[in-house]
Amino acid sequence: MKINKMTLLELLRVFVAIFASMIIVFVIIFLVSEEPVTAIKDFIIGPFTSVRRMGNIVEASIPITFTGLAVVMLYRAGLFNLSMEGAFFIGSVAATASALMFDLPPVLNLIVAMFCAMLAGGLTCLIPGFLKVKCNANELVTSLMLNYVMLFFGLFIITEYFYDPNMNSTYSYMFDESMFLPRIIEGTRINIGIFIAMASTFILWLILNKTSFGYKVTLVGKNGQMAKYSGLKTGLIIMASQFVGGMFAGLGGSVELFGMYKRFQYTALPRFGWDGVLIAIVARYKAKYVPLAALFLAYLRTGADIMSRNTDIPYEIITIIQGIVIVLITAKVILANYRKKVIVEEVKSFEEKKVMTE
Repeated sequence: MKINKMTLLELLRVFVAIFASMIIVFVIIFLVSEEPVTAIKDFIIGPFTSVRRMGNIVEASIPITFTGLAVVMLYRAGLFNLSMEGAFFIGSVAATASALMFDLPPVLNLIVAMFCAMLAGGLTCLIPGFLKVKCNANELVTSLMLNYVMLFFGLFIITEYFYDPNMNSTYSYMFDESMFLPRIIEGTRINIGIFIAMASTFILWLILNKTSFGYKVTLVGKNGQMAKYSGLKTGLIIMASQFVGGMFAGLGGSVELFGMYKRFQYTALPRFGWDGVLIAIVARYKAKYVPLAALFLAYLRTGADIMSRNTDIPYEIITIIQGIVIVLITAKVILANYRKKVIVEEVKSFEEKKVMTE
């Protein structure tokens, strides 16, 4: 009963935050636009006016679901490891290398490429965790720097070994058609990567909530000293959690690559990792809410893009609107007093039941 009440309260907080942010958004639009009604219509309804646009929402949500899951895992151990951006990028590089180097049967070749991406992503996120455990290095600094190390290291690998000289940028050779993830809805680019994302969400939820490893990671993140005194190998647990988190980011890099592109064509960090931080915050660092948070952010951006293209709303206003929505949704002060009241009532109810049983 307690779980149900708290879950409903969290949902209510989200809806109140969305409603408040929409009011602010509408006020901004009315102040800056000469056609506010059209702008609001495009922003709210625009993403649902065609199959292609609805497909854009789902397509945009897939990669940030993976990075959101990565952030949830990385943060669970209590580390502010931000290397999921580099893990996503180097995962796509590793998947490219595997796809172009190995001549395996079609399905097996795809599986091996994704495994290589997971391994590369896991090793990337492991580095800040290792440095934290062994050298007490600040993981925030090392992970931020590591992202750019991965960027230039990955670009070096592509340009040195897999660069297509017929292209004018750092593009790789074309992948074989067997490497492309099949699309499942005609008229969109939605592919089976969505099922991989859903399976990954379930797996992470299972790890964190139904395994001893997940409970150990949570304990280390909540109180590292107590976990250490209780006999847990906290250093090993931290490094393992960072590796697992990086695997989700690396897998996301391969799914995005084979689902949306025919060759490697990144020239900079794709920024899906930073979006993953937003997703994890909106999802309250709970794996089961990550896909919903990803869809919501993708919906906001799709609607904002349609509005900026069809009306006089400048793109800078779109960024402000997105920031307002995210800040209000993540604000813990919303319904804070009501939340305290619910907790007090639950405690009183529990004490009353305890007295009656005694």
